[in-house]
Amino acid sequence: MLLEKMKKGVGKVVITILAVLLIISFAVWGIGDMVTPGANHNQVAEVDGTSITQRQFQEHFQREMRGIRARIGNIDAQQARNLGLADSTLNGLISRRLLERQAADLGLLVSDEQVIEAIQREPAFRNALGRFDRSVFQVTLANNGLSEGMYVASLRQDTQQDYIGGAITSGAAAPPQLAETVFRYRNERRSAHVITINRKPISSAPTPTNTDLSIYLEKNADQFRAPEYRRLSILHMDPEEIARELSPSEEKIQREYEDRLGALSVPERRRLEQILIKEEAAAKKAHANLSEGRSFEAVSENSTGKAGDDLKLGLVTASDLLPALATAAFALRKDQFTQPTKSPLGWHILRVTEIQPGREPKLAEVRKEIVNDLSYELALDDLVTRANRVEDALAGGSTIEDASQEAGISVKKTAPVDVGRKLQSGTVASWLPKDPRFMETAFSLEKGTTSDLIETAEGGYFIVRVDDLIEAAKLPLDQVRAKVETAWKINKLNEIAKKTAEEIRDAAKGGTPLSEAGKKHNLIMNVSKPMSRFGTGTDTNIPRALLPQLFKAKTGAIVFQQTKEGFAVARLLNIQNNPPAVDDTDFKRLQETLTSAIANDVLSEYTRALRNEYSVSINQTGLEAYFSSEGYGRSAR
Repeated sequence: MLLEKMKKGVGKVVITILAVLLIISFAVWGIGDMVTPGANHNQVAEVDGTSITQRQFQEHFQREMRGIRARIGNIDAQQARNLGLADSTLNGLISRRLLERQAADLGLLVSDEQVIEAIQREPAFRNALGRFDRSVFQVTLANNGLSEGMYVASLRQDTQQDYIGGAITSGAAAPPQLAETVFRYRNERRSAHVITINRKPISSAPTPTNTDLSIYLEKNADQFRAPEYRRLSILHMDPEEIARELSPSEEKIQREYEDRLGALSVPERRRLEQILIKEEAAAKKAHANLSEGRSFEAVSENSTGKAGDDLKLGLVTASDLLPALATAAFALRKDQFTQPTKSPLGWHILRVTEIQPGREPKLAEVRKEIVNDLSYELALDDLVTRANRVEDALAGGSTIEDASQEAGISVKKTAPVDVGRKLQSGTVASWLPKDPRFMETAFSLEKGTTSDLIETAEGGYFIVRVDDLIEAAKLPLDQVRAKVETAWKINKLNEIAKKTAEEIRDAAKGGTPLSEAGKKHNLIMNVSKPMSRFGTGTDTNIPRALLPQLFKAKTGAIVFQQTKEGFAVARLLNIQNNPPAVDDTDFKRLQETLTSAIANDVLSEYTRALRNEYSVSINQTGLEAYFSSEGYGRSAR
């Protein structure tokens, strides 16, 4: 939600719920057709007859991408998609649209006065004195990539949905006992005496004999096996390859260009300054002063106390403003100012200080992109026909070689390949169909059998036959000697470290102070700081692998654990598990979080029920087309 983003975690439960539920950003929330609509092939979903376009999806997905990058560093769109961001973004858009439809059907209206009150009540828009401040409001919107028009439109619809969310989740609350249990679990701290026993460098390991290596290989044969390989025959009907053979007509190219022109065009932008006055009479007086020739800044300072940067709205497009303001501002010439114009925030006088003309790209500039996309669409249609012919041929008993003639595509055969797409040489067979179901299918078939015709996520098709199967097999020592020797040495060094650790553990359990048990092996005991079960406060010399054991142990118990570098022995010293203080802000925040989570579950169930009341369909082809056009789903043609 808009407010949630700007509150940085402070706000009412319903707003938090919707933020978690929707997992989407806010720049184009609630503006529907104001975002340039696409044709059906540019639609990613439909809710109750209303489209969610690629453009709307793009705005939310890219904003979420920026948020992820700010938190965890660089990540590309495909990685984000693999993490489920595309699905969560689309489901969020659908959930929001469902709530919009429900609000409309219930006749929920939000007045201008309610919008103004919500804006002035918002803590993010207050100055150091705790009062609503217009300049803070503008800066906050700018920092979040929002225009005033976007924000007001979104806030109006957010408020409608708050009515629904508030009614549905009004009884949701986290029981105090639950909150205290979770608080204690999260905030419990433990300290310990710790000795780490790291294995020595591999260069210090003894040299194994052939007998040592043979015995080790026999005991650990599964670590050194050759994988199962299969020889495959593949009929792959790839839309990318077919698209290269097809060309759209000039008429269709021109029509597509005209359809896309709105999305491709760069709109006119204007740099604006603004005087915002609450009362109409004062606004008219300010306008009269401007008409008499007084400077815009002087009139603003006299009327509102604002001057300099506080007047600047920056470069905006018409769609960034409320309709009435846009009409007035975009009818002016440079250095002219508007009549006082009313909005939910008051009376505006806008002045134009710069005009950047809009620009429509020529067909020649975008022709390649349009031709590529249209060719791909033609290929998808063409492949449906070819796939039907192939299925008919297979149903009649044809082999895939014979059926491939119906598709006009040759069957390709592989050298032995493993489930990871690697050939016996170690080379990756990158030309194989990229759909993950391909390898799953190829390695689920019996030798000599042929798969069904399977459609890929990109709109293509494949059939695969297993021609030969080479079982996974043990490898002889001479083929894996270096790997076996390295593994043997590491294992031997681990055994030495383990023996030392066990001696220290047994001595400590027998009553010897842990520090004394360590000294016998020239090892120093460390005293840890209080640590959480999640590693908070853990010293760098305390292995994190110890934490699960330490948090299971009783005070005074000896803990023994293998670590990444060897082993560790510890004695648990102290357990701190205090209840939260009455005024503990962390505990209060946890209660709010748990309440939000419970309410979110309730609201999620409600939106799931709305899917039964309103029709919802997802256009997977449109979604794939978006990623393809962005260069994420298929290679550039």
